Amino acid sequence: MTINNNQEIINKSLNLLAQGLYPYIEREMKEVYPDNWLQKAKSSLQDQSAARKCNFPKIFPEDVSLQLKLIIKQWDEVFKNKLSKSKIAIVEELIEIRNNCAHQSLFSTDDTYEALYLITKFIKAIDAPEVAELVKEKQVVSRLIYQEQFCYEVRQNISPEKDKSIRDRLETILEKIPFRDASLLQDALTHPTYLQENLNRAKKVNEYSDRLEFLGQKLLSFLSVEYLYHHYQNKSKSEIESLYLTLVKDRHLARFARDLKIEKYVLLGKVEEVKQGYEKNLLLSQVFTSVIGAYYIDSGVEAVRNFLEPMFINSLENPIDLKVEDWEIKIENYNFKIENSNPKNYLQEWVQKKGKPTPKYQTQQSGGSDHEPIFLSEVFVADIKYGEGEGSNKKDAEKRAAENALDKLKQEGLI
Repeated sequence: MTINNNQEIINKSLNLLAQGLYPYIEREMKEVYPDNWLQKAKSSLQDQSAARKCNFPKIFPEDVSLQLKLIIKQWDEVFKNKLSKSKIAIVEELIEIRNNCAHQSLFSTDDTYEALYLITKFIKAIDAPEVAELVKEKQVVSRLIYQEQFCYEVRQNISPEKDKSIRDRLETILEKIPFRDASLLQDALTHPTYLQENLNRAKKVNEYSDRLEFLGQKLLSFLSVEYLYHHYQNKSKSEIESLYLTLVKDRHLARFARDLKIEKYVLLGKVEEVKQGYEKNLLLSQVFTSVIGAYYIDSGVEAVRNFLEPMFINSLENPIDLKVEDWEIKIENYNFKIENSNPKNYLQEWVQKKGKPTPKYQTQQSGGSDHEPIFLSEVFVADIKYGEGEGSNKKDAEKRAAENALDKLKQEGLI
């Protein structure tokens, strides 16, 4: 979480405190000073410059500092019998938090959580309705603390010399996506084909690379849907789904990769390099997805969100021309039109155009548990296996198998 965001959260929480505190103060002061409570409040705060202003009735409901100081000034007369003695200590701490915030002091995520804890505790004590929103803010910060701890734990210990070497090589890309641990970026840019040349580490690091890509896929999926939900509220579910599919297409992810100049930094195996794999959309989209997973581990979800949103905007405002490149796949003399997002339909259309029999799927549970099963599906055309895939149910497994078959057909130049 950035310093600015910490201050914004505390400011918002202090404003919520002021909203809840003013009705409480008014009610309690009126019990003791029924005819002139506001004048009594102003006179109690005469040593405060803000209170001496002629518009005190206007500023007091919004000035949490004056409200808290009034509680201290009127503790014995008004609030002592209403609040426990420990609450005056909280009031003093809240005044200090407010002053630090007003002076633009730097707040860590831990500081922010502690501030929200005290504000929430006090607002609960006066039974103000704002407590529900404050609890939500505290939960958000709590998750961020956990995330920061997670990021710290998985960062790698590397020497200053190695860090400088990595940063020098990746200087241009680091200007656009500022990793705190540059070695995580280097891991994401290292393709499995490159790792195969070091067989002692290949299996372990390949699995790590796959996990980065998997993590990146889930983040891209979530953040793109979240963005569309908030920025396209007038769109229907089907329209949102169509925009979502546009954002996560390999061609668009490859464009994101090219915007970062990833093709200049990705490390490929010799065979893949000779085949100019860094020009392939599929490969670039996979590497970009791994970079997103690594950036999350390094800096958290908010940093990833802030990084991706300008890309989403540009991609939706300036879409790739899909008419020829994506929506019509030319197969010999046929135009294979893709009219929906179902890979099983794509595959069936393709085999029909080729005069082949309908694809058949053989699907069965291959692992997992009764509560969380894993299914494996294999797709055959004329008894020839075209692809396979796993999923948490039969439908997802068959979809993955069709996707796998289509990827293989693309790689062979048949689509």
